[in-house]
Amino acid sequence: MITVVFISIAAAVLFGAAVFLPKFLNNSAKYDNTSGFSVGDPNAAMKVVEFSSYSCSYCRSFSENNEREFISEYVDSGEVYYTYVNLPANSEQSLAAAEASYCAAEQNKFFEYKDLLFTYAGYSDSYSTSNLIKYANSAGLDADEFQACLGSDKYAEAYLDDYDYAGSIGLTGTPSFMVNDTLVYSNELIQTVEYYLQN
Repeated sequence: MITVVFISIAAAVLFGAAVFLPKFLNNSAKYDNTSGFSVGDPNAAMKVVEFSSYSCSYCRSFSENNEREFISEYVDSGEVYYTYVNLPANSEQSLAAAEASYCAAEQNKFFEYKDLLFTYAGYSDSYSTSNLIKYANSAGLDADEFQACLGSDKYAEAYLDDYDYAGSIGLTGTPSFMVNDTLVYSNELIQTVEYYLQN
C-alpha cells in the first residue's frame, strides 16, 4: 500500500515537472540586447519605462513575480523596449543600492544585478559596500571594474536626474510605468501594453 502511494506521488511530481517546467523555462527573461538600464530593441514601436525603488515592497513584488515574464513576452519578442529608472528612498542604504546599480549598468549587467538587490532587500546591512560587491560577483560583473566604479562616487548623485524625470511627468508612486506617453500603475501595465499593440 505504501509503495503504491509513493509511486502515485512520484508520478504526480513527474507530471507536474513535465507540464510546468517547460513553461517556467520559456518565461525566463533572457536579457538579450541590454544597454545600461534598458533591454530590448531600441527601435521597438513601444517604449515602457519602469519607475522603481529597492526599498519599495510592491516594486520588489513586481520584480520577482512579474518582470521576467513581461520581458519574455513583450521585450524578447521585439515589441517593447524596456527601461528602468531608479527612485531610491532617502536613506543611506537605498542610495547606496542605486549608486551600485549604475555601476552594474556600465557593464550591461543591470537587470541581473537588480534581481539580487531585490532578493536581499530588507536584510540587515544588505546594501553595505561588501555585500554590494558580493552581488556584483554573483551577477557575473568584472569585480575590479565594479569596485573602482563604486569607489569613485561618480554616480553618488545620479539618481537626482531620475527624480527630475519622474517629477516632470507627475509621478506619484512606485512602481509606475510610462507606456509610450501613458503613465500607469503595475495593475494597468499589461492591459495598456495590449491596447497599444492592438491599436
